[in-house]
This record gives sequence, structure tokens and C-alpha cells, in this order.
Amino acid sequence: MTEDNTTMEPFPIDQWPDPVCCFEIDTGTPVVEAVNGAFETTFGSITPGEPVRTVFEAVDLSIVLGTNNRAVIGTEDDRLIVETGKVGSEAKSGDQYLLRVVPSDGDVGGVLLFNPLPAGVAREPSEVGLDHVASVISHDLRNPLDVAKARLRAARETGEAEHFEHVSDAHDRMERIIEDVLTLARGSDVVQPDEVVDLGSAAKAAWNVVETDAATIVIEESLPTVVGDPDRLGRLFENLFRNAVEHGGSGVTVTVGPLEETTGFYVADDGRGIPPEQRDRVFDPGFSTDNHGTGLGLSIVARIVDLHGWSVEITDTASGGARFEITGIEAR
Repeated sequence: MTEDNTTMEPFPIDQWPDPVCCFEIDTGTPVVEAVNGAFETTFGSITPGEPVRTVFEAVDLSIVLGTNNRAVIGTEDDRLIVETGKVGSEAKSGDQYLLRVVPSDGDVGGVLLFNPLPAGVAREPSEVGLDHVASVISHDLRNPLDVAKARLRAARETGEAEHFEHVSDAHDRMERIIEDVLTLARGSDVVQPDEVVDLGSAAKAAWNVVETDAATIVIEESLPTVVGDPDRLGRLFENLFRNAVEHGGSGVTVTVGPLEETTGFYVADDGRGIPPEQRDRVFDPGFSTDNHGTGLGLSIVARIVDLHGWSVEITDTASGGARFEITGIEAR
């Protein structure tokens, strides 16, 4: 939405994998503007123009945590947990969703984003969802863009060619952010798992394009060969390596190897590790313990793993570092 009331989706909702409902403010009342296909598939059809309050009634959603109705118009307390089913004597268990309310600029509307929660899991609302992805587009892309502009201006004024290397680095950073956002936003067609991929070779290639500082890597020779998408598997390794280098501490050692008890592989480091209480959140888009991070790296890993039909689990190493185990693969 823009301040002149021109309709503009903050993100292409039809490409978003979870249920999304856009709303606008009509004479002080938030009303439904549009819903995406995932919303209709999950909850049923909603008629545009209906008050947002009736959305909960129409699709049998009951608020079970958080009762501040101002959340629905995105002014305060914008996170609720809702569940399908009736309340009272007819109460029944159902799927739960973390509801994020993303207001647009100005008092003209916003987006309701329903993030599915695992069955039986009740968790504190985390800083995840559509608003952070929009922040990545508007803020995190602007930083390298400003760097590129400044360096290009300096090159023109001084004639020093070294500035072009910084311009190139900034462009690489922007390209990586764009690819990460698209991986999250697009459907299953973002991954084409139809090529034979040697995981050892893919890991080596990924390590060569990551800024590793003083880190070292050990790639075991017995890694399996799988059928997958080579480009996306390369991105999976790159993001896991960056996570280890950025959060593992100076001089971290990263190890990639096969699992012993099942077909799969792991990426581990001997760094500081991930506290158990954060392991359920690190795959959420936007969650980061680094003020300079986008919080998309590990969510991209989870997305790529899921679209290959695999599973990923976080544990720790004997030294206390982080260990990511990918299972469910079929070796070739």
C-alpha cells in the first residue's frame, strides 16, 4: 500500500507458500482486499470487502492466545496464535497458526500472514514472517546498493580502478539476497532435483565462493552421490558454511561427512554452537542473532531441504559446536 491509497502488495502473495490475507482500511474498518491461493486452499473462500473480524468466523478460526483486537488492524500486539475449530462445548483440536499482522506504510491497510505451527507446539511469537522479507528487500538491499553507488562515484572522481572491486562485491551481495528471497517466495518449481550431484564436489565448490577468513574445512571422501538440484545444493552448503564462519568464532573448523546410522550427511563446526532453546527458531525467516544478518540463510537451507523431500535437524558436536544433519536422501 502507498500513502496515496494506490494498491500495492508488499510481496507477491500468490507466490507465498503460506496463507495470506491483504486488508485495507475502509472508513476506519479493516476489510478484506484479497487472499492468496494458499489461504483459500487452507481455510476456504473469503469475499473481498468483508470486515476482517469476520474472517475468523467465516473460516472457523478461534483466537487462543492474545485477545487484543487491535492486532487485527496492525497497530499493536501484532502476533496471535489461532487454531481451527470451535470454542466452548464444541471445542476441538486443530491446526495452529502464528498470525503475523504486517501493516503497510501509513494507515491504509496491511497483510495478515498465517505461519503454520507444528502439531502440538505452542511457542512464543518470534520475529518472523512477511514483514522481515519486506525489510530485506527495502533495507538490506539498500546497503550494498549505497556502497556500489559511492564506490562508482569515487572511481569516476579519482580514476582509481580498485573501487570497481568493491562495486562488484556489492553486486554479488545484492544478487545473493535476491536469490534467497526468491527461494523463499516461489513454489516448488524453484528446485529442480533431477541431476546426479556428488556432494563432496558440491561442498568443495561452495567453500571456494564463501568468505572463510581463518576458517578451515574437512570434507570426508565417503560422502554420497544424490539426485538433486546442483545449484540449490550449492546454496545449501554456502549458507551452512557462512553460518559456521559468522557464528562459530575465529578459526572455526567445518566438517562435512556422511551419517553413520542412516543415509544422509552432516555439516558441523567446532564453534560456539546453537543453544537448544534457539534450535526451533533458527530456520524461521528473519531470525538472527547477528544485527547485520538478514536472518534468511538457514531458512533457505530448510526450504531447499524440504523441496528435495529431505529433513534437517540441529544437534551439537562433541566440542559443543553446531551440527546440521540432513536425512531422507537416497544415495546413487
